[in-house]
Amino acid sequence: MKGYHYLMRIGRTINVLAQYSESLVQIFIEKGVRDFISFVRETLTGPWLDINWVRGRLKQTYQLRLI
Repeated sequence: MKGYHYLMRIGRTINVLAQYSESLVQIFIEKGVRDFISFVRETLTGPWLDINWVRGRLKQTYQLRLI
């Protein structure tokens, strides 16, 4: 049961890749096998938001308007 969580995550990743396979075929053709694997790995492990951008947005004051 130790590796069950990881196996479930791998399975979910494969399902998502299968769902978007039409879009990924073009990327696969352009980049090749190794670059495609690197692309998927960077997408899954890389930070999606820049921390400085998030901090700047949190410092701004917001105004809620109900129309």
